[in-house]
Amino acid sequence: MFEQIKLPYATDALEPYIDQLTVETHHGKHHATYTKTFNELAEKAGMAFY
Repeated sequence: MFEQIKLPYATDALEPYIDQLTVETHHGKHHATYTKTFNELAEKAGMAFY
């Protein structure tokens, strides 16, 4: 199964250009959901890698 990548920097490292809440929302929630959904679909299609 695929795992969500770990950010190589702190969530506040991009401030003041991108705020910490935006990074946490997009990486911590959206990207996490994309990874979870992809794994579920791959498993249903019989294409899951372990």
